[in-house]
Amino acid sequence: MTSVGIFRLRYPVGSETFIREQAGALLRYRPTVITRSWVNEVPSSLPICGLGGRRTTLPARLRRWAYSLTASPALFGSDDPLPPVDLVHAHFGPDGTYAMPLAAALGVPLITTFHGWDVTVHTAEMIRSANPTTVRYLLTRAALRRRGAAFIAVSDFIRNRLLVLGFPAERVIRHYIGVDIDRFVPSSVAARAGNRYVLSVARHADKKGLDTLLRAFAQVAPRFPDVRLVQVGHGRLTPMLHALTAELGIASRVDFLGAQSSDTVRALMQDAFAVAHTSQTAADGDQEALGIVLNEASACGVPIVATRHGGIPEAVLDGETGLVVPERDVVAIAHALTALLADPGLAFRLGCRGREFVEDVFNLRTQTAALERIYDSVVGSART
Repeated sequence: MTSVGIFRLRYPVGSETFIREQAGALLRYRPTVITRSWVNEVPSSLPICGLGGRRTTLPARLRRWAYSLTASPALFGSDDPLPPVDLVHAHFGPDGTYAMPLAAALGVPLITTFHGWDVTVHTAEMIRSANPTTVRYLLTRAALRRRGAAFIAVSDFIRNRLLVLGFPAERVIRHYIGVDIDRFVPSSVAARAGNRYVLSVARHADKKGLDTLLRAFAQVAPRFPDVRLVQVGHGRLTPMLHALTAELGIASRVDFLGAQSSDTVRALMQDAFAVAHTSQTAADGDQEALGIVLNEASACGVPIVATRHGGIPEAVLDGETGLVVPERDVVAIAHALTALLADPGLAFRLGCRGREFVEDVFNLRTQTAALERIYDSVVGSART
């Protein structure tokens, strides 16, 4: 069986289960994760080659630090040897630049998937971050453009951003990451009718627009006293969001659940009346590539309220699978939530169409088979 090295600087990260699920769905390629830092935030059954393994000794930490500065594959030693692979698939632009020397050392082609911030955050903001990984990405991105065998964009929006950055059109492929439609399935309508809540699943970051969602829900809450807002996530803005909820007088109507497992999120999603995802362009330019949580919600037959932002309109069909409104527009978001809550029939129709849409466009098995065909093309070209 042909082998692929899935490269990520940190793995497995709790908010990036899509990497694990995509790799786990491969049928004709045997995946091995290659990572600098084995963080083990969530379970992963994939084989992992971690620099220094799981060790936290000073020598292991120094090797990881040295790798962050040099990207030298020679730092993988006899106790954590690089696996034999036929290609390397890196996730996120910075990881692609780190995977370049590794792919060269292994003598195999490199594919890089871009997921959003890596092509939307302003260059000046990346420089100001003073993050060695990000700065190295900026310094070596031109080399990645030249040497990469293929570049995968997770939406048409991201593909267009890559073209603006000078990536060669013939090697930039729009490929949607799929959702497991056998795992994300609708629950009974009766369950939702007896437990009305709007669900938000998002990190507490500027881009996610949770402050806007809270302000919109504050307008909706008085009209629908039986409805709650349930929010899953955490992050830098958590204290501010809690304070804003109290300021708006809706603390008794909002449940902040913090980070939750994928299984818990799925269960919450299945019983939600609607999912709200109100992303907005952050001050540093960061934008949403697509929003896989939207595909998961639609797979569960749940209608969506979302913003016209980044790649979201590719995941939510306005008036068909959900209601799409301008970003940062509190009144428009409140009106969209009201439209669904006041008309369960509309919500049901949008949810049913959402399930059909995901089955047609975002089925994990179909999309992973398409990914393997991309792998085939790259490996075949490398061998000729």
